[in-house]
Amino acid sequence: MTPRLKLPIALALMGAVLLALTPSAMAARGMEVAVQDDSVFLFQFRGGANRAKGLKLAQQTKVTFIRSNVVWSYVVNRQKKQKKTPKKIRYNWTGYDALIRAAIAKGYHVQLDLTGPAPAWATGNHKVGVDRPQARAFKAFAKAAAEHFRAFGPIRYSIWNEPNLRAWISPLKKGPSLYRGLYTAGYSAIKAADPNASVLIAETSPYQLAKGRNAMSPLKFLRGVTCATASYKRARNCATLHADGFAHHPYDFAHKPTYKYPGKDNVTMSTLGRLTSALSKLQRANLLTTPSGGVPQLYLTEYGFFSSGKYKLPRKTQGKYLVQGFKMAQRNPHVRQLLQYLFAKPTGNFRAFDTSITSRKGAPTVAFKMLASWAKKAAKAGQIAVAKL
Repeated sequence: MTPRLKLPIALALMGAVLLALTPSAMAARGMEVAVQDDSVFLFQFRGGANRAKGLKLAQQTKVTFIRSNVVWSYVVNRQKKQKKTPKKIRYNWTGYDALIRAAIAKGYHVQLDLTGPAPAWATGNHKVGVDRPQARAFKAFAKAAAEHFRAFGPIRYSIWNEPNLRAWISPLKKGPSLYRGLYTAGYSAIKAADPNASVLIAETSPYQLAKGRNAMSPLKFLRGVTCATASYKRARNCATLHADGFAHHPYDFAHKPTYKYPGKDNVTMSTLGRLTSALSKLQRANLLTTPSGGVPQLYLTEYGFFSSGKYKLPRKTQGKYLVQGFKMAQRNPHVRQLLQYLFAKPTGNFRAFDTSITSRKGAPTVAFKMLASWAKKAAKAGQIAVAKL
């Protein structure tokens, strides 16, 4: 989520007993359709759609993966304000256990984004937030998460959320080097704890904001992370980065999906070629590759259009644009996944970022029905992956 919002830090999580379940088989055909809505699948806010409702909605849109943000300061709970690293860090994974257990039981796979805000002991200013998050401390968090969640079978992870935005990593000018540290620490910790886990890099937002003061363009950011020059050559003696895929959020709220957003370093749905070209160049320069030496595929881990606020679209237009975007992604041979961000209409602190396609209680809108209709046809044609539910 492009963060004009912050995840609430203190929310009660329902109790659960850890069960070791493995995911149901999934037909490995075509693009994955995914969804994220932590209000529904994780927190189950009173008066809104609950997890069971969300899982039923996901069936209608042929979802195979459910994504959730694992917020560092949230899972350490009351310890988050301590300025010195606790001798024993107590993590509360309860809500995530419940989400994963319910998802797996219905045949879905899960991917978790390990992200900030960081606890006070792990920031540059020793306050809960995103100021200079420390890689060494993050490594301990990533290790603990991977050791815990491996009981559920293979999990797909990504490192941080929209690190090219000042609201997620600050100061922005140091973002690339800070993120490189976080990513390398997180990647090594996860792979050591669970060799079967996959790890995605970046989770970038789509374009520069406020002339680079609030958001750095994703390709400029990527070059900084990988130590590449403007021509994607090795700028200095940095180690090769490895990733199982590249995660990106190709939002463009103000235009239809076919609009070519200007700026050679910005990447929206219609300009994914800029990103795939950059990844190919980085692979050839041995700066960023998959573990087997290939070019990372794209996982478009957030996408959607506003149904309220400044960029509000009529529901029919919202549905039309969504279907168009999903079709574009499905036809792109480099795209492995496209994720609809939000099902239910958000409330409270989440209200400003409303890309919902159902009512708060989960009643389908025209936009939802249009997306579900496309997904049904695409699944029948073998164009998208299908879970065995």
